[in-house]
Amino acid sequence: MIIDFHTHTFPAKIAHSVIAHLQSKSRSMAFTDATNDGLRRSMDNAGIDLSILLPVMTNTHQVPKLNEIAARTNEHWEETGLLSFGGMHPEYTNYKEELRHIADMGIKGIKLHPAYQGYDFDDIRYMRIIDKATELGLIVLTHAGMDIGIPEHNYCSTAHIRHVMQEVGPDKLVLAHMGGWQGWRDVANNLADLPVYFDTAFSIGDILPAPNTTRAEEESHNMNKQQFAFLAHTLGTDKLLFATDCPWSSQSESLAFLRDCEFTEQELADILGNNAQKLLKL
Repeated sequence: MIIDFHTHTFPAKIAHSVIAHLQSKSRSMAFTDATNDGLRRSMDNAGIDLSILLPVMTNTHQVPKLNEIAARTNEHWEETGLLSFGGMHPEYTNYKEELRHIADMGIKGIKLHPAYQGYDFDDIRYMRIIDKATELGLIVLTHAGMDIGIPEHNYCSTAHIRHVMQEVGPDKLVLAHMGGWQGWRDVANNLADLPVYFDTAFSIGDILPAPNTTRAEEESHNMNKQQFAFLAHTLGTDKLLFATDCPWSSQSESLAFLRDCEFTEQELADILGNNAQKLLKL
């Protein structure tokens, strides 16, 4: 079973405008139309069995609405291959009640995005959310490292992550983008000892510029195969989750990249699905 642990979609009526805005902001190419149907077509082409949808809540008003949508999506996940997480915003007042509601609805976890939400990852508001989510058995997945569209500040650095682990100690924390986008040497030096998971989203291969935009040479690359394999073995392949950040990476090309890295059959199987199945308890 191949599981993409990090994808995004939007309602069909707004997907085009949202993607146009995000492409302009990040100067990066989208590989699908960012709808559920577009993601399913991509999955079929790549041979992916399950994709995890990660809603990003940029204001408090979205929290209950998007969590209800996630629950409805999950009613049909075995037929669609789409399983949605919920989410939380650090300013949401009734976070304990909403997290309990998320767990009661059978949602597996929540997505946090410090850069889009405007708070450092070790802010007390996040730590309270993570503590309650951990108590309820929820997976917590957070954007980690810089954000390609918000280069002014790193809202989830390795120092922030270590502080959260020291103060809260979540047992199901997933760090997107291999622990810290574009800061992978720092990740290797400072996070390899932590009992956390790392997803591979938007961390490998070249970054294609969006239409009518350009990227400087030094901005156009994530990790190559040798760099990725080294970091994967440094962190431990038992802690890695295949992920693409689709629509921001090609699912087919990401799979081909990983299959061409120097992994044993068991290591590759663990990265592509075994680790995720255990974490999700599927």
